Amino acid sequence: MLLLNREIQTTGDFEKIMPMIQEFVSIAHGVGVPLNAWAGSNGCVSGTISFGAMYESLAARAEGTAKLMSTKAWWETGRKFREFVVSTQPDNIYNFVRGGVAGMEIPIGTVIQQNYFQIASGADFLATLKWMNELVDLGKQITGIDAAIIHTLFGTLGTVGYFTGYANAAQIDEARAKIAANAEWFPKFLEGGKYAESGTVVQRHVVKIA
Repeated sequence: MLLLNREIQTTGDFEKIMPMIQEFVSIAHGVGVPLNAWAGSNGCVSGTISFGAMYESLAARAEGTAKLMSTKAWWETGRKFREFVVSTQPDNIYNFVRGGVAGMEIPIGTVIQQNYFQIASGADFLATLKWMNELVDLGKQITGIDAAIIHTLFGTLGTVGYFTGYANAAQIDEARAKIAANAEWFPKFLEGGKYAESGTVVQRHVVKIA
């Protein structure tokens, strides 16, 4: 399973931007593309918007893209939206190592905690994934919440991470309190230092808005 992520830095004028974001998602769903829209929250630059879609394969991604490219309303909305775009990041396509379910409905307001880093030069990729699976297993044991594990297939190669979904910020606070009270979690987390390139470790939240 693959996840396309397109991140855009906007002016942050959500009163004007939100109708266009909702239009993008509506158009995509109308042609069978499972698009979701997210607003950057904790750890993100203000005004960050990302669009994400899960695909079974690159062929399915190409088919969905062709449908959108042939839809006049998609281009019209894009031209209007461009006025509010400050910058864009290169698209990333992530491959799921753990988790990733096609067709899963994600409620509005869902918060995804994204933890990721660049693998250090010389670090063992498979050993990195083994450690990350162990960390996610421990987190699930402590909090009852599982996480997906991803790595980049296209975009900035060498990125690995785990994405955890929460219903709201209160559930995040509850999970953080349980982890803080557990003596095993932080030492296991610190083990990851030997796999991560210094200065690349990121933890941030995005919130589903459409």
